[in-house]
Amino acid sequence: MRNEEKVNYGALWAWARWRPRRIAFILRTFWHHWCAQRRHTRQQLRIDGQIPSVLAISPTMRCNYSCQGCYSRGRPEDNELSTDELNTLFSEAEDLGIHSIVLTGGEPLLRDDMLDLIAQHRRLLFFLITNGSLITPDTAHRLARSRNVIPLVSVEGFASDTDERRHPGAHETAMHAFNRLRKARVVFGFVATNSAANTHQLATDAFIDRMVAIGCAVGFFTEYVPCGVNPRLDWVLDEATRAQFHKRVLEFRRDKPIVISQFPDDEYGKENRCSGAGRVSLHINSQGDIEPCPFMPVARENIRRGGLLAACQSAFLRAIREQPGLLQRQRYACSLFEHRAELDDLAQQFDQHGG
Repeated sequence: MRNEEKVNYGALWAWARWRPRRIAFILRTFWHHWCAQRRHTRQQLRIDGQIPSVLAISPTMRCNYSCQGCYSRGRPEDNELSTDELNTLFSEAEDLGIHSIVLTGGEPLLRDDMLDLIAQHRRLLFFLITNGSLITPDTAHRLARSRNVIPLVSVEGFASDTDERRHPGAHETAMHAFNRLRKARVVFGFVATNSAANTHQLATDAFIDRMVAIGCAVGFFTEYVPCGVNPRLDWVLDEATRAQFHKRVLEFRRDKPIVISQFPDDEYGKENRCSGAGRVSLHINSQGDIEPCPFMPVARENIRRGGLLAACQSAFLRAIREQPGLLQRQRYACSLFEHRAELDDLAQQFDQHGG
């Protein structure tokens, strides 16, 4: 275990502060994780493929916001996976030993079935990424009853940066969502896109202290990737700023009672190797396409043809994993996006050979 991970566990217990409800959540989550790992080990021996530990799923690409620099803008919004299809997908994930589902999009709460589906699959831990606008007091109480979901409300720092990227009033809306989640005693956190436009705010003690005071148990920093509609190249972090921000994250982990994760550093590690393309994670979009990651919308299989097992046995994703250079990042936060031309060429080869 790396020192950074040990500090994260320490922050988790500091957040619990001997509160029985929080401690029960931690212990229950660890138990389900341990059981999932046992299933994962058994199932991995039975299949010719790679079972990821985490799935990123976009149940919808629809959104009631139109944020600058969002990777999902411009994606198809029709032909969404049905409730039954998502239910089957989650059941398959449980059986294969996948322990975590990241629900992204789009705005997942635009789907009326999402909370019921989460409640039906207690062996999975869901991370629900939301802008917070649809978290009503009733929604917060339903999330609290599920006890297997951590809502992550998107903010971009303080009010000025959040409202500038999203729309006027978005920050206040997020704060209302945090308050409702706290009153319902939900385990929740924040997610922030780290870019050259707002890194000066995100790297401050004042921002993290504010998130801790609100009640966040976890925080996720995701470095901006210039994909989607109208990409902002001026938002891409340079190496010096990236290194300085990572230093601040390590300080937060040491000093603050909140679990902090940072993409890409935590994912790529010292080996500088992407965990996508099914190696540790993959992305399933709202139409069921099996993609290497949310930032790279290219696919050659669909779960409607073979279910989740088709994702684990994807020949296209296997071909990506077998070319280590595609998993190495340089300038951008996502190696697969950085090598998008090579991925497009690889996809065309599969088309030509019927793969």
